[in-house]
Amino acid sequence: MIPKNKGQVRKFPLTACLGAVFLAFLLFFGLLAGAGAKELSSQEEAALFSLTDLGPVDLTPKTVAVEIFISPDPEMAPCRRMMALVWTRVQEFYGRLGVNLAQTEGRSEPGPLAPGQRLRVEMLTHKEWLARSFKAFDVAPPFRLRFLQVCRDKCAFAHLPLSVVHVSFKKFQDAELSAKRGDAEQNRHWLANLLIHELGHLLGLYHAHEFVNDPIPKILPDRKTPNFMSHEIAFKSQLGAVDFQKRLIHSYLGKGKVYQQYAQVEFDPLRYLELIKKHNGYREPKAGKKDGMQKKSGQKGNPRTFDDDDDEDDED
Repeated sequence: MIPKNKGQVRKFPLTACLGAVFLAFLLFFGLLAGAGAKELSSQEEAALFSLTDLGPVDLTPKTVAVEIFISPDPEMAPCRRMMALVWTRVQEFYGRLGVNLAQTEGRSEPGPLAPGQRLRVEMLTHKEWLARSFKAFDVAPPFRLRFLQVCRDKCAFAHLPLSVVHVSFKKFQDAELSAKRGDAEQNRHWLANLLIHELGHLLGLYHAHEFVNDPIPKILPDRKTPNFMSHEIAFKSQLGAVDFQKRLIHSYLGKGKVYQQYAQVEFDPLRYLELIKKHNGYREPKAGKKDGMQKKSGQKGNPRTFDDDDDEDDED
């Protein structure tokens, strides 16, 4: 489901970004991003959205500024205690991919954010998370109950057009308790993995389960390490990536072909996924078998379903 605009709700089938994607972006940003996009011929579109050849990709280390904002509300004290160790783990993971996440302290109002350059992570109370999600998705009051139903098992959303990740720390804590497993160290792994996953969306990546015949596996070739863009990341001490994902990230950060693809669709992940599916011959998994999650890891309400996109009306 995507809140298309005030007063309307548009339904999408199970597909795309974090399954089908749940994303709406602010009209103002869309106009700015769209200013540089031009209408393409069918041949130009096919050439641009082909991932067979990414063209020259500069793999030298890239630096991305990330604002970290933790709500000053007293209930966020446990989050503040966790974040120092958690963020170090996030930085180490991306460092292995050649991406330096330069942390800056975030204030209540974001600084000048920009795709692939300056991002923001907001750790919020649940009330704050809902308010900011309503605003980001432009959910009009008549549709907020539906929104609450759709995101009942969510605790994070990545908003690519806004360059922001919103996290409900309370929902994350509830998921920890419901899972009835893990000690404090494992819980820190889980929160770090959640942030690693969500930031992957802000660096141009889609889910490992989106397509059955693309170069992105849900589990790495060692058959035990989860891909960081899969759903199997709760309580895991190690996540991994494949070289293709590294190249996608660097193409995005280096303003290469992947960045140009997103700019062409005004940073709308739904449209992006539609076009790479179309022009690369990718196939979606059959309904009910996406990522093997339906019963095994609880697509229908299991506490491990904690990120931005595991629900029946998947969204990102």
